[in-house]
Amino acid sequence: MVLMNKMILLGLTAFLSLCYQHGWAQSRLPEQAWVDSVYSRLSPRERIGQLFMVAAYSGGDNYNKTDIEQLIRAHQIGGVIFMQGTAEKQAVLTNEYQKMAQVPLLIGMDGEYGLGMRLTGVRNYPYQMLLGATRDTQLVRKMGAQVAAQCKRLGVHIDFAPDVDVNNNPKNPVINFRSFGQDKYWVARLGIAYMKGLQDNGVMACAKHFPGHGDVAVDSHKDLPVVDKSIEEIKEVELYPFREMIAAGVKSVMVAHLDVPAMDNTPHLPTTLSKKVVSGWLKDSLGFKGLIFTDALNMKGVTKYYPDGETDLKAFLAGNDVLLFSQDVPLAIKKIQAAIDAGLATEADLEQRVRKILRAKYEAGLNDSQPVDTENVTAELNARTDDFWAEAAAKAVTLVKDEQGLINALNRPGAKIASLQISVNDGPTDLEDYLEQRYRGVTKIHTAIGIGHYDAVVVGIHHLNRYPGSTGSYGLTAKQIALIKALAKKKNVCFVVFGNAYLMKYLCGAATVIMAYEDNKFTETAAMEALKGKLPASGTLPVLSCK
Repeated sequence: MVLMNKMILLGLTAFLSLCYQHGWAQSRLPEQAWVDSVYSRLSPRERIGQLFMVAAYSGGDNYNKTDIEQLIRAHQIGGVIFMQGTAEKQAVLTNEYQKMAQVPLLIGMDGEYGLGMRLTGVRNYPYQMLLGATRDTQLVRKMGAQVAAQCKRLGVHIDFAPDVDVNNNPKNPVINFRSFGQDKYWVARLGIAYMKGLQDNGVMACAKHFPGHGDVAVDSHKDLPVVDKSIEEIKEVELYPFREMIAAGVKSVMVAHLDVPAMDNTPHLPTTLSKKVVSGWLKDSLGFKGLIFTDALNMKGVTKYYPDGETDLKAFLAGNDVLLFSQDVPLAIKKIQAAIDAGLATEADLEQRVRKILRAKYEAGLNDSQPVDTENVTAELNARTDDFWAEAAAKAVTLVKDEQGLINALNRPGAKIASLQISVNDGPTDLEDYLEQRYRGVTKIHTAIGIGHYDAVVVGIHHLNRYPGSTGSYGLTAKQIALIKALAKKKNVCFVVFGNAYLMKYLCGAATVIMAYEDNKFTETAAMEALKGKLPASGTLPVLSCK
């Protein structure tokens, strides 16, 4: 027995020595001590408060500083998700909120295309649809790193990105351009690249919206979408990017408000509130050990069937760690405490979630955080967007087809060229100006009549809405769509689309199409270079509308 004990002691000593050699013990022990210290000084109600991340506005009609201060002081909420406002004001509020919090706050933002997604004056990075066209993991990783730098500058610890939904429904009213596309392999590869760009630079990434929000025709902000697929189909397509992201080390996942009968057939039960989905599928089947966020608990996809407070309780019982965008924190705390008192949940359940949140705070550096510099924030957040945009636009622009060799025809000396610009909003465009400068005598036209007189007609489609809308037209009128369809039958017409790639559904029969994906000076420049024949336009359509 003495010999056995000695062998065990020697083995333990060797193990600890190995831990110290590799730096594990040094980094792990302070974290554990900090988590233990914070957890032990919180009351039971304050521990429940750590589960909540509420919406904070630094400007606009929803400005809610007084409400946030009350929630921090009275209920020890765990964090805030900043929404609309300005960067400078958010920096000021972040410092004020952190100063009054007994436990440092975890700060999150929706920054799928950078913090400009939420902040006035901050420029956007490209949408994920454009990035999907590049099929360039290094480029996407670079953007992740730059968005991480924005987050660090503004005291943000979690970027609720990337979106790894496989958008395989062209009518999707809520994901659509926010997805990398409909190819599950590229959605996963680019999602991992974005995640690494964030997490390698100290910002937590979040894979969303589990178990997959890409094949819906209803906006979960307005109602509960139904994903009526077999479990085999869901496992094959929707879950694929999440499995890959988890294997690659993503630190958090957001659960969507969806009705997926194949995963849980309880009527009108959103996946967010389903224990079968959150604990069964995400935790047990996929083996995810990181932080689990609900989608916003104010969305109609969940509130239509469950009242405030009850929603939070069910989300907690389902296995979520962080209750995002709660509408009634005091009521929710009471309900969760009552559930623990009644034995519907245990103190151990709560402790496991709170400790996980506290570990995330330690990893974010909140054990020793510094105030945010409040000067020149917007300028610094915008510092690198232009250079990135120029590179991304050039890599994304796509020559979908050129059956008649119109690109060459455009650049032949003496070519007779016409320009026709179709726009949701009236006004001149960079493309129109470019054509006038490059081709002397270019003729502006407005109808399909008489276009056979020209060697090539360049048709630009501009200022499209981001989403299809109820008519599926992206803001175009019936008259404009009729004109586009008529022009698509002409073999000397070159379309240049500055918007959603799903607009290809109107151009399936066209001879020449260039897709630029977004409408700004960088995509216009990339399209112009493609028309000159000086840019290969080697992007790939990330979604398909034509069979």
